[in-house]
Amino acid sequence: MEIDINKLVQMITAQVISELQARGMEVNRHGTAGNGYHSLRTKSEIIDMKKYRSPVLTEDHIRRLHELTGEVIVPKKTVLTPKARELVKNKQITVTFQAK
Repeated sequence: MEIDINKLVQMITAQVISELQARGMEVNRHGTAGNGYHSLRTKSEIIDMKKYRSPVLTEDHIRRLHELTGEVIVPKKTVLTPKARELVKNKQITVTFQAK
């Protein structure tokens, strides 16, 4: 039986968080915890903008991301809508622009 490493990390992380919460520890899934450790947002996602004449990153794109996404990769010159920019800031997601 073979399991995807990303799925395994997600399963282990969920179990650890559940155990910590059961022991009364407050777990902040977004941003940094009170002790200075960063959250486990390690997933990067490329958002395909080939359908767009002028690429636009919208609030809907950000809302549909996996909860562990810490970075989105978009084409150079992609425009972020104000709501998307606000969500990116609130969820502490890094936006990386591709060279091409």
